[in-house]
Amino acid sequence: MPVELHDLRRYYKQCDPFLPLPAGHPAYVPLDEGQPVRGDRTCIDALYQTIAIAEISCQLFTGFPGTGKTTELRRLEQRLNDTKDLPTEAIYVDFEEYIDRYTPISVTDVLRVIAYVMDREATLAEGRDPNRELGYLRRFFDYLSQTDVELQQAGFETYGASLMLEIKNNPSFRRRAETALSGRFQHFASEAHHEMEQALLRLRRAKGAQAWRVVVIADGLEKLTPMREEDRSAMESSVEALFLAHRDLLHLPCHVIYTFPLWLRFRNAHLGASYGGEPQVLPMVKVQHPDGSPYEPGIAKMTEMIRRRIEDLPAIFGPDLGATLRPLVDASGGFPRDLLRMVRSILQSTTGFPISPRVAERVIEDLGRTYADTILGTYLDVLARVAETHELPAETSAELALFGYLFERWLILAYRNGQVWYDLHPLVRRAPKLRARLDKAAG
Repeated sequence: MPVELHDLRRYYKQCDPFLPLPAGHPAYVPLDEGQPVRGDRTCIDALYQTIAIAEISCQLFTGFPGTGKTTELRRLEQRLNDTKDLPTEAIYVDFEEYIDRYTPISVTDVLRVIAYVMDREATLAEGRDPNRELGYLRRFFDYLSQTDVELQQAGFETYGASLMLEIKNNPSFRRRAETALSGRFQHFASEAHHEMEQALLRLRRAKGAQAWRVVVIADGLEKLTPMREEDRSAMESSVEALFLAHRDLLHLPCHVIYTFPLWLRFRNAHLGASYGGEPQVLPMVKVQHPDGSPYEPGIAKMTEMIRRRIEDLPAIFGPDLGATLRPLVDASGGFPRDLLRMVRSILQSTTGFPISPRVAERVIEDLGRTYADTILGTYLDVLARVAETHELPAETSAELALFGYLFERWLILAYRNGQVWYDLHPLVRRAPKLRARLDKAAG
């Protein structure tokens, strides 16, 4: 029976690899229930436990893009807001709305955004319209204009509610704002923290016991990445300055969770010492053991992830899922985004359903070529050592610097089974240059 076009459209939309699932979505697969596939203790449980027992906390959370960090944080937000025995007001901040992810970050960016969002939430809690009562925005503009004559002449009404977007989208305006803030950096940081404290007081007056504990979830900072490879040093230096040199300023007058780029976790072994606990790292779904043998619980979870998006799996993949869907799961390495990418590619490029095993292999080969194209000869030694040892080599500063690139391109994946271990993406192992290098080492 042919697959109806409206069903294909629905399946295609539901398999969008870049669309985080909101809390309570029916397509969500509880990966951390049952036999462990991402470690014995979930990252979200660890974050929640700290919030529950500490008066105040500053925590870090990271993982590979496409592993479900935003989905998990949205679930944590709902869990905190719904927990009756732990009255909590969770404030989710999507930094992608306020910063350019390809531009080096500064601590002033983080403080101004959080102060702005907390002020908005307090205004909403008071039953007022934050689009009309631009409290912090106006005060922030006045602060900038004290040292910027052009802004004084333009006036707040020129920008109004779009001030934050102007800083994000207008590079020259952002430079002017940074210049205005840098000369009075410590004073601005103190003022931003004062704004947060005032917002907390307003929230608690408006919501009572429900806002006795406030948690800011600062998501999107892990996506900071250079547009060009020659910009990598400046970007990574800004990230290190934010989370290391200015770590004290990231501690807020309430609980806060920051996402951060994965490579920083491995470049600085003592990162957790400044934050009262080790950073939580969301790993891939374990679909195989370090020796390459299959791990069936993880394979079952990844299969269920597709089943919840494509309700009639046999219509697309035929009766023998082991010959069509299973190879895609194996090739994904437990990376949810890659599995969804391959399934979507099948829906987009295939005219006859159910598919044959050859169609699945073609899609795997196509994605494999994109990975092969990113592998340079200078990476082969490092990649080969990861394949052989399942550890990250860090003997030189050059190797440490390389991790940012390798992680961002998913050439190396992280798993957790008692302890963290690493492996190459299965499609990286297929690359001819790397196969030759591994064969040479084995011979």
